[in-house]
Amino acid sequence: MKQLQYSKTVKDLNGPKGLPVFGNIFELDKSKIHLLYEKWADEFGSLYNLNFFGRKLTVCTDTELNAYILKHRPTKFRRFKKMAEVIEEVGVNGVFAAEGESWKKQRKVTQKALDNKNVRSFFPGIVRVADRLSNHWSKVEGVGNYEIDKDFQKATVDVTTNLAFGYDMNTVENDVDKTQEHIQKIFPKMNSRINNPIPVWRYIKTASDKEFEESMEYIRKVLGEFITNAQRKISEDIDILEHPTNFLEAMIASQDNDNPFTWDEIFGNLYTMLLAGEDTTSNSLSWITYFLAANQDQQQKVQAEIDAILKGQKLDNFDQLEAFTYTASVIKESMRIKPVTPQLYMQALEDVVIGDVFFPKGSFVITQLSHAPRSDKYFADASTFAPERWLENKEEGGCPYHKTHNEDAMKTFGGGARTCPGKFLSEVELKVFIIRLFQEFDVELNVAPEEVKEVFAFTMSPGNLKVKLKHRSIDKEKMMQSESIEQ
Repeated sequence: MKQLQYSKTVKDLNGPKGLPVFGNIFELDKSKIHLLYEKWADEFGSLYNLNFFGRKLTVCTDTELNAYILKHRPTKFRRFKKMAEVIEEVGVNGVFAAEGESWKKQRKVTQKALDNKNVRSFFPGIVRVADRLSNHWSKVEGVGNYEIDKDFQKATVDVTTNLAFGYDMNTVENDVDKTQEHIQKIFPKMNSRINNPIPVWRYIKTASDKEFEESMEYIRKVLGEFITNAQRKISEDIDILEHPTNFLEAMIASQDNDNPFTWDEIFGNLYTMLLAGEDTTSNSLSWITYFLAANQDQQQKVQAEIDAILKGQKLDNFDQLEAFTYTASVIKESMRIKPVTPQLYMQALEDVVIGDVFFPKGSFVITQLSHAPRSDKYFADASTFAPERWLENKEEGGCPYHKTHNEDAMKTFGGGARTCPGKFLSEVELKVFIIRLFQEFDVELNVAPEEVKEVFAFTMSPGNLKVKLKHRSIDKEKMMQSESIEQ
């Protein structure tokens, strides 16, 4: 066995002192925990320790060390065991929480369902959801303090259920359906339990615990309906067992194989697909909308690009997406400044050296992912929203911040073998929905930019995002003559 080389151990790392016995536990605000981790990184460095009731937990903000950790999943690192326990306890034990051979089996069918070919073929379905959003937004035009984030949550639920389950929920237009309201209650409670050192909920049920369990049961019933519909479809067309058309059918079809998915795995993966896809993509859409509403010059550039490419027509061709270079730079810049997954919780599966620090098997490490891309060390004037930094051709508007630009500091979709399998779907959704919104509407903030706060609840969302939509007045003749935009 190779001898590990290191200059110090995890015990040698500094960190905030905290209180005797309790450590740092009372310093944590769960809704702002990522900001506190960033603050401590500025004070104690990119690798520091926290203390929870005597148990050491290390936070890492170094982009190269985090890349090493992500690269060596699932061989040297796994998610926190406690995190997996919380997730499995409520039945969401799908590919997100799975480890080892179980993860490999689940990952294969998940990747297939979300691969580029399937997403591309489903493009008309994403556009259909965008059409529904457009109709809905026309009805709320002029409404002040409008909470557009709820629309994005519904839209991403509809895309996921259509693509993965073959079921059109249409929550965008269905005001009676309460699925999205129940989904909203799940991640905040899971985040609270993961960051709570004592599992109080197992002994005392608060009102929020009961609401959480009611929401989980509601979602389980919805998923049960999906399964029933899929089983009925398979019974009517036995060829689906050999050639499933979506993720759910593939999971059910596995029952006839030598290595079938258990029903717990099927339910867990349906939960994962529904919850994870909705939360991350919808929050990214909300943050992009925030930045464009707060920066009218950039909003007008996005609209000019849309007008030049679409010339008053609807986006209806997948290949058109590649032409939206400025819009893509806006999306990327938003995800740099407001990464919706600011941290991942890891545990060492064996003795390991991170950098030159020795961590014994079982050590807990938080890969803190929001500090680096928001640091001037990796991006010039990092706090400034500057989509131009992502444009390649300097003569066309180019990157005024090119001297300091380290894209490796961004881990928007994780990294390594466990990179988010829904990455491509998310990127397509972001473009389609942002293009439709700003093609048809001017969007303005109804609150001061500084009043929109980062709220962490498993993922990071914009709290207090309130906007006003106004139908655009477009010079059709000028737009039709436009061949390019000045950036």
